[in-house]
This record gives sequence, C-alpha cells and structure tokens, in this order.
Amino acid sequence: MLNLLEELLLLALDDEKGKIISSSSLALPYGLSGAILLEFSLAGKILVEDKRLIIIDNTLTGNEILDKALDIIDSSPKQKSVKYWVSKLERKMKGLKRDILSQLIKRGILTETENRFLWVIPTKRYPTNNPEPENQVRKRIKAIVLDGEASDERSELLISLINSCSLVNEIFCKDERKVAKKRIKEIVESEKVGESITDTINEIIMAVIIGAVVTSSLASSN
Repeated sequence: MLNLLEELLLLALDDEKGKIISSSSLALPYGLSGAILLEFSLAGKILVEDKRLIIIDNTLTGNEILDKALDIIDSSPKQKSVKYWVSKLERKMKGLKRDILSQLIKRGILTETENRFLWVIPTKRYPTNNPEPENQVRKRIKAIVLDGEASDERSELLISLINSCSLVNEIFCKDERKVAKKRIKEIVESEKVGESITDTINEIIMAVIIGAVVTSSLASSN
C-alpha cells in the first residue's frame, strides 16, 4: 500500500518524461510536508494545542522517511506551529523528494535514467516502470469524485492534497474537469469531511493551502 507521500509524488510526476509537472512544482514541497504530517495524524502521533504541533507518540513507523521527519520534529528545542513545519520540513529533510523517488524505484514502480540538459548538463529522470499502482490511485480518486463512490478518510485527504497542489487537471481529462472541480470543492468543504477529520488534520490542510497559494502568488508577481 502506498502512503500519501508516494501517491502524491506519483501523481505529480510526468509518467513519460519522469519529471515533476510544472503546474504543481511550486506547491509540491508544501504538499509533501503536509502529507508527512497527515500520516502522523492518522497514526495518532501528533496533536495541535494552542497552534503548536506536539509529538505524542515518537515510536518508529518502520518507514525511513517518516521516521526521519518524526525525529526532526521531536528533536526541535521548541514546539513549532503546523504552518512552520509545513513550510520548513521539506527543506530540513534535505532530499525528501529524492528519498521518496528512491523508495518507489526500490519497489519497481519507477526507474531512473540520466539525460543531458542542453546536451551538456547531466540530469536524472524518473519515468514510470510499473503504472499499475498509480493507475489504481487515479481510478480510486475518479470513482469518488465522478461516480460518487464512498470514500475513506485517507482518500479524502489525498483529494485535498491534489487540490492544493494544482493537480486536478492532471488527474481528470478536459471533459471531466468542470464536474471534478465542483465535486472536489464539495468534498473538501463538506460537513462530512469536517466531521470525519480532526482539528489537527484541518490545521495541516489549511497550512498546505496557505503555503501553496502564497508561493504561487509570489511567483506570479515576479
């Protein structure tokens, strides 16, 4: 089973070119940091009190990336806000995207190739080797959004991350997008979602949205 980080990165990766889709490149770091915190919240490892993120269970998860993030947060001399960790965690982990890619390569889902930019500068690409895991994710999301199938908490969180990271156009074809965007808005804002997820998860999702929007606005103004 893929975790939220792996699912999000696969969706943000161009299957053939093996690089991050340009429309999501600015928001993706916030999305990946948020995905880590969402995994911790689902596992009962964190809470938010007085706007500060608190580790309540620092036992290892068995996943190297999640355990590294857990140690960074737990070792912080001061408790920080969710907004701080969504903004800073990806940078503090130094190579988060590369580590996720490595995990997906080890599982045979991606492969690594080396190309040359302008025929000179070496650059690595990560095209899809086994499309089935990502296809299953896409099928699940489309069934929930377009066909009204029942969703679980984890899928709803992934839909929120997809929305925050500007990946809706990547998941849905042109004829589906109008309906998909309306339905995703309903899912993200619905009382059902609000009741099913904790205040901690709401804080994380809002921090991802704010970070993504601010970054995109700054990029547009430059």
